[in-house]
Amino acid sequence: MRSSIIIIIIFLIITTLPDIILFRRWIKPTKKEWLKKLHWTLYAIFIVGILALLFILPKIQNEIFLELFIWFNWLLLTIYIPKFLLILFLLLNGAISSLFRKKFQIVTYAGFFLAGITFVGFIYGAFIGRFDTEVTHIEIKSSSLPRAFNGLKIVQLSDLHIGSLGANSSYWKKAVDLCNKEMPDVVVMTGDMMDNFASELTPELIKTFRQLNACTGKYSILGNHDYGDYTKWSSPEAKKANLDSLIQREKQMGFRLLMDEHLFLAKDKDTLVIAGVQNWSKPPFHCYGNLAKAMKGTERYPYVLLLSHDPNHWMAQVVKYPNIRLMLAGHTHGMQLGIRKFGLHWSPAQWVFKQWDGLYSYNNKSLYVNRGLGYLGIPMRLGMPPEITVITLITK
Repeated sequence: MRSSIIIIIIFLIITTLPDIILFRRWIKPTKKEWLKKLHWTLYAIFIVGILALLFILPKIQNEIFLELFIWFNWLLLTIYIPKFLLILFLLLNGAISSLFRKKFQIVTYAGFFLAGITFVGFIYGAFIGRFDTEVTHIEIKSSSLPRAFNGLKIVQLSDLHIGSLGANSSYWKKAVDLCNKEMPDVVVMTGDMMDNFASELTPELIKTFRQLNACTGKYSILGNHDYGDYTKWSSPEAKKANLDSLIQREKQMGFRLLMDEHLFLAKDKDTLVIAGVQNWSKPPFHCYGNLAKAMKGTERYPYVLLLSHDPNHWMAQVVKYPNIRLMLAGHTHGMQLGIRKFGLHWSPAQWVFKQWDGLYSYNNKSLYVNRGLGYLGIPMRLGMPPEITVITLITK
């Protein structure tokens, strides 16, 4: 309780300081009473809303409330990050002016410009960027790949977080159409199908995803959100029933869910192994996966394709297995914010994950981290668009 109060106090200080500085340096000098009243009225509404959500959220757990919560998160960032940028430049201008005893309005203008660009960027990310699906094509070569599987085409989906997007049938139908256009041999889903509740996968969405075509098969694993660990349940039985319902719904979609197990794809006289583990993560995430169990009995096969939700699993355990040649993961979302242009590849995700977006190699092994189709926490994507990955396996 004490730590919660401290967090709330710190939060209130952080959100109040920008408004005080803006009021004193920009609004108060205008001497417009209506502007002053508007400023503090909006501030009061915002603070009341934040406190209400902080205290109500633990008590009300349903899809509608959570959707309102993530949109409030977006509004908070859309308003306060530009404010912080503007204030930083106003303070910088004040310091430079005091030092040189001369006003440098260009610094203030730069602050307004960056704040404006950030504001517009967050609006773009919410209303356009989060739907702007990118199809990524890559080839992964390996001398260990059996020749019968040369050219095998895999479509990877990840992190749908259907509860955040809701029953947006047009978005999901477009995603399915993009996948089917690639005519894949295999479709894989590397976890986080839902946010919290199996009911997010409505009959309409199940029907949509059942239309995913893959001539060899569709396979899935569970991610950290699929266990319902981020909501309160009336009993352990209710939580288990939710997971059982998700498993059943994925089956209705046509996916073969791999729970610390493997299966064989046979073609001509060659065999390729597809293994899947339950969510394996480091704290604070729960760890359920058992890689040793999933790999038992695969020792004599030269090429194993592993599905594991969290890319941290790769360096922690996976690279120690000589025949796991390719791991497909998700989880990071590319933090839904970053830049992949002008030779830059940056996101706050790299402060948390060593492997966070795209293709990585180590000792003739490969890892691909998919950014996901959905979003979490904030309904936006800026510079890190939703992704469908098309992977073609090539025998060297």
